[in-house]
Amino acid sequence: MYYARWKTRVRDHARKLLEKHIKKPFFDARYGGSVERMSKDEFEEGKEWLNESFHLIRCEDDCLPSIDWVLNLAKAAVLRHGVRGLVIDPYNELDHQRPPNQTETEYVSQILTKIKRFAQHHSCHVWFVAHPRQLHNWTGAPPNMYDISGSAHFINKCDNGIVIHRNRDPDAGPVDVVQVCMKKVRNKVIGQIGDAFLTYDRITGEYKEADEAIVAKVVKQQIRQKSTSYQR
Repeated sequence: MYYARWKTRVRDHARKLLEKHIKKPFFDARYGGSVERMSKDEFEEGKEWLNESFHLIRCEDDCLPSIDWVLNLAKAAVLRHGVRGLVIDPYNELDHQRPPNQTETEYVSQILTKIKRFAQHHSCHVWFVAHPRQLHNWTGAPPNMYDISGSAHFINKCDNGIVIHRNRDPDAGPVDVVQVCMKKVRNKVIGQIGDAFLTYDRITGEYKEADEAIVAKVVKQQIRQKSTSYQR
């Protein structure tokens, strides 16, 4: 797996991956509760797993990385390390200096075409992370692919469109439930449109399938939110 990520520091990103892999907290801190901290031997084993499984792209100087810069490094990783997965996270941290005569829609279309060509040519999965724009009169329900800041091309050109949503209002339902919304599937062999609900383990950072009672509670709350928004 190859990560092009800028929002999280390298140490923090590695710690989170280690906690998921070893299923123990890295620090002897409050969030770990009564769970035993990972041992030194587990830490060393985890580092080997990280080195074998992940490669991280970082732009350490003051300039912002362009999509061409990311894809050129990813190409080298494919050829050198046999990488078969690339995560670009997030879109708004890339350098977006488009020509004056080019619209944002045309620019986004061009970027997505480059990414798709890279994925097809190098047989490499690419996960391109983008955030929704500021939503007016938002009721807390999951956004859709057309809410992504930039262009509708994000849903028009992608092969699979996935929305990750988490409730942040304790009064609106459980805050440790993550909703994975499959909004688009180009190839039916991959799967189908629908939602999955996962619970978040704060100690290890793991996600597990939510039980039926929690799912029913979340769905009921979302129906209530939609009803409220229609009445407005």
